[in-house]
Amino acid sequence: MALISEETIQRVVEANDIVEVIGSYFPLKRAGTSFRAICPFHREKSPSFHVTPARQSFHCFGCGAGGGVLRFVMDYEHIDFPTAVRRLAQRAGVPVIEDVGGPDDDKKRGLRQRLLGLHAEASAWFHKNLLKSPEAAPARAYLKARAITGDIARSWLLGYAPDSWDALLDFLRERRFSEDEIAQSGLATSKEESHLYSRFRGRVMFPIRNDYGEVVAFSGRVLADDPKAAKYVNSPETPLFTKGKILYGLDKTKRDLIDKNAAIVCEGQIDLISAYESGVRHVIAPQGTAFTGDQARLLRRFVETVLLCFDSDSAGQKAVARSLPALLGQGLSVRVIALPPGEDPDSLIRKQGADAFLQAVADAKDFFEHATDAAAAAGELSSPEGKAGLVRRLGPPLALIQDAALRESLLGRLASRLALPQQAVRAAMKPPSASEPDDDSQPVPEVETISLSPGLSMLCRLALGSRSVREWLREAGTAKDLDPNGRILDEIARVECEDDHPVALHLIGGAAERALSALDMSRPITDPLPKARETWAGLASQNLSREIEGLKSRLAESGILATERARIQKLILDLKIRVADSFRPSP
Repeated sequence: MALISEETIQRVVEANDIVEVIGSYFPLKRAGTSFRAICPFHREKSPSFHVTPARQSFHCFGCGAGGGVLRFVMDYEHIDFPTAVRRLAQRAGVPVIEDVGGPDDDKKRGLRQRLLGLHAEASAWFHKNLLKSPEAAPARAYLKARAITGDIARSWLLGYAPDSWDALLDFLRERRFSEDEIAQSGLATSKEESHLYSRFRGRVMFPIRNDYGEVVAFSGRVLADDPKAAKYVNSPETPLFTKGKILYGLDKTKRDLIDKNAAIVCEGQIDLISAYESGVRHVIAPQGTAFTGDQARLLRRFVETVLLCFDSDSAGQKAVARSLPALLGQGLSVRVIALPPGEDPDSLIRKQGADAFLQAVADAKDFFEHATDAAAAAGELSSPEGKAGLVRRLGPPLALIQDAALRESLLGRLASRLALPQQAVRAAMKPPSASEPDDDSQPVPEVETISLSPGLSMLCRLALGSRSVREWLREAGTAKDLDPNGRILDEIARVECEDDHPVALHLIGGAAERALSALDMSRPITDPLPKARETWAGLASQNLSREIEGLKSRLAESGILATERARIQKLILDLKIRVADSFRPSP
């Protein structure tokens, strides 16, 4: 796999002012030479989140979050480092140069970029048709009946595919896309290797974006009443699009998901758009009905609770059951929203308003309680056979719950509701078969925090601000031998860049970056190299003194042999000489 070049990373950091970047997410208020805000990473009432332009870093004195501009985008957007670099590169117009991994990698990257460009052109063409084409009048009428205004259509870039076999293809050819690229995009298809024709015809078009905001596929809803035509047609899987890995709307809603720590899962695009535009914004929709393991892993980055809002018919309930292994396997809590019969989120919001939908969300029940209530309403609990059937259905998903206390609590509640011994329910708790979505997730690690000693803090400040100090440190030795957290200083020393704190900071990353973001870099230190040597000597002296005290403790032990006592006394003397030498001026 190709790697983004260090030169590109440095250019991206330099091109993105951290105040402008963070200010594009939420308001910042100037406070002297820095800016303040309510921290987006933890709940607080008074602002402890500081952004410092001079050192191009942020730090929260409440929760300890901190770092440079790349770290902020990674933590706020819940994305990995390469994605953060590309996102900021796109924002600043910086070309991303990657270390070449081979001709095959070049070919794949080239095809991906061409297909992204093709999808962007197609999306704009569909959208223009919806807004201006006389042929799109039925599409505009359909959207108006669903309370989707022109502004909403523009916000979601909704479009219209004309009822033509080749209008889109002719447009793409004019934009110099090849037949092979058009075929690989999924926007065209063919029969028995004859000429290509448009896959989407006479449909309202919904662009499907990845969480980066790039259009990678489409979903088209039919307008004409044709029993032979599928209500929805989706793009096939392509080099850009894998249906089971995309969540519709995530590019717009992920911040709301994080804030609510919950995701309302709608069945379709219209339901999601209706909820979002009415103010209920922690919503997503899978591409299809049931969740896949990849979609559950993606969602787990943002939330801990999932509220399923599928249709109340048998197909919707089966979709709920099919989604459980993937969701519970990721440690997500699953609740089920019960809407009035015959309603979906869109129709309920249009008839009764967003408050009615929010009340249904508030009334959502834990999946196991919901399933038991449904079984009771169907009369299943009135017979031993019905109870046994329910236990067989609920046992496998119950076994997937990772939290032992929660699992046992639900088991006890279910057994009590059914008037059965707990062992009877436990016997049905078998893991899903191999055909079920597997769980290859890893436990979410706790955020590591590091506390720097005064001496180490000073050396880090000096090293971040001075190339000469970093060069000297590489020759001086290993800081981790002097201080428990000295590895941070060793990481800084390895950074090869100019005297530029923002660039050096982002190259370190992790808990070290968070700790370093709290350092006061606003006051320049004169003669940094002599100061670094003096501070290093102090740390070395402290370390040697700790060794001396440890040896003295051994001398105080009873029963120590005379030869061993003499050896320890010699070691203490040698260490005291080294302490004295550590403060002698360097030649």
